[in-house]
Amino acid sequence: MRWYEVELEMPILGKNIEMVQAIDRESAKIIAIRKTGINYNFSKENIFVTKVKQIKV
Repeated sequence: MRWYEVELEMPILGKNIEMVQAIDRESAKIIAIRKTGINYNFSKENIFVTKVKQIKV
């Protein structure tokens, strides 16, 4: 599994960056959206992914 930095945007709250471990980019997006939704009690329909970057370890 690889590490990804996912940049998310939420109305009113602004930007958030999540560091997640996933198999691929799509999985990283899904995991980051879910984590952000739980942490901020925000609907996943209102969370937008702006950038996904693989981190070289």
